[in-house]
Amino acid sequence: MPKLGILFFDGPYQKQASETVCKIANAALDKGIAVHIFCYMDAVNAVLVKQKKIEGIFNVEEGFREILSKGAKIRLCGICLLVRGTMKNCISKEFGDIKRAGTPDLAKIIEETDRLITIC
Repeated sequence: MPKLGILFFDGPYQKQASETVCKIANAALDKGIAVHIFCYMDAVNAVLVKQKKIEGIFNVEEGFREILSKGAKIRLCGICLLVRGTMKNCISKEFGDIKRAGTPDLAKIIEETDRLITIC
């Protein structure tokens, strides 16, 4: 099975980067491509729970829950979570394969995927 890696830097609701990550991941998963996402820097805030739903604005939490439910693997930089104080407020493992990680995990994603894209 082909694998797509996404290195994601940008926080939610600043630009359309979070929405772009979710849409690319969805399209790849729908085509049978495995997706591995590494959230780095402010991107760790994209998987926070209890994001408000506002009509006409893409809800990033729901977008990430959807790709997790389709089998995406998401790794969150543990240091990035720690310094932002958001470690306990992320989407839980019950929604899919989401874990705290470090740069060795990013290296593994780079090594194991066929293509890597960076969204910042």
